[in-house]
Amino acid sequence: MPKADYKFWTKKDLIERINELEALTGSGIEESTVASETTATIRKKGREGKEFKFKEHPARFIGLRFTYLGWNYNGLNVQAVPTPLPTVEGLILKALVTCKLIESETDLEACQFSRCGRTDKGVSALAQVISLRVRSRLTPEEQKDEANDERELSYITMLNNLLPLDIRIYQVCLHPPDNFDARFSCVARHYKYIFVSRNRNLDVDSMRTAAKMMLGAHDFRNFCKIDGSKQITNFNRCILHADITLVSHQFRGDGDDEVYMFDLKGTAFLWHQVRCIMGVLLLVGQGLEKPDIVEKLLDVKQYPCKPIYDMASDTPLVLYNCEFGDDVQWKGLSDFKSSAAGTAISSSRGVAYALWYDGLVKNELQFAMRNVIESTAEESRYDPNASRTKVQTGDGMGRWLSEYVPLQKRPVMDSFEVLNERWLQRRTRAVEAGSNGGGTDVEEGVRIAAEQT
Repeated sequence: MPKADYKFWTKKDLIERINELEALTGSGIEESTVASETTATIRKKGREGKEFKFKEHPARFIGLRFTYLGWNYNGLNVQAVPTPLPTVEGLILKALVTCKLIESETDLEACQFSRCGRTDKGVSALAQVISLRVRSRLTPEEQKDEANDERELSYITMLNNLLPLDIRIYQVCLHPPDNFDARFSCVARHYKYIFVSRNRNLDVDSMRTAAKMMLGAHDFRNFCKIDGSKQITNFNRCILHADITLVSHQFRGDGDDEVYMFDLKGTAFLWHQVRCIMGVLLLVGQGLEKPDIVEKLLDVKQYPCKPIYDMASDTPLVLYNCEFGDDVQWKGLSDFKSSAAGTAISSSRGVAYALWYDGLVKNELQFAMRNVIESTAEESRYDPNASRTKVQTGDGMGRWLSEYVPLQKRPVMDSFEVLNERWLQRRTRAVEAGSNGGGTDVEEGVRIAAEQT
């Protein structure tokens, strides 16, 4: 058996090891057995004691494309303050550090990290993209030759082995063009939002008419949530495509459920823009607003401040695609010919099927539960909501209002100038409090972040 290399062991570990060997020897166990049982432990101790030196390894700049189901996560972006749920990005960064692909999960500038499209808590993505510099197995000269791609580290497999099943890396760009950046190189972001017209209670044609009024370049300050910390003053965004299509038609004994998809593509989007747009479209679909409300809210001279209204639910929203130029070439597992890639393909397909199967079974059980409840709870002649208005928000529950107030008559939020200035004043007070010993920047940052969520 190989001799143990104790030079990386701490004094405490060495003492524990001596005690362990003395106890085992005293019990009559042969030396060969002791050595066999502890070889793995010895090797592990040696690895733990030896520092991994990133500077001794080459690195390369890559892009990663991945998908995730967002309802288990606190959004994509890693946060500076604790979140009630993990973030998708936080888990990916942790996996990158564990694989020794990057050195730190907090110093993102060191690895030139960039993300394409921010998604909020509960929102999913099918083609999210990040770009960053990672450890490589190849020298810089070898990296230039695509024939050596087969010899490169299997980034997809390495990360998927450490990530939850509902976060999957599925493509890598090993040869991005010069100055590639996941955020700024993206030419279009494509979102989809699933919603249901129960018993055909939504005027989908009116919703479609309203949606198409957003085509082209407009100021969308009345269709977003303003984040003072970003100090945004330009709310002009360009919508390339907006439409609503029928996905499926489910027939039931007491009516029909029509499932639709709101399809929206633009060059870039503001914070909560898609959900705010969908919230207004649902009001149009219910006949609570006319389609031209979209046109009116886009006129910032007439409406310089956003009326207060509910944005649509998060779960039905998915970042469907992030589009790049033809010079960005993606490779999936099937583009690699090794036996390890073949094993990884089989595993990935199995995971995808398991997730779908789990969702299908739960959907059938939820449908059966709905039938049981509705069959044993007939509608009462007394309707407590007869004089109230239900506003759909995309979550299946909606909100009951004693009286619906049209958007044009509602109170409005402060202008972006006021919100930006307010944030700057809070930031100034936080810095002054920290320098005077009356508080810390972190404490004030946590308070401000809590108010913005």
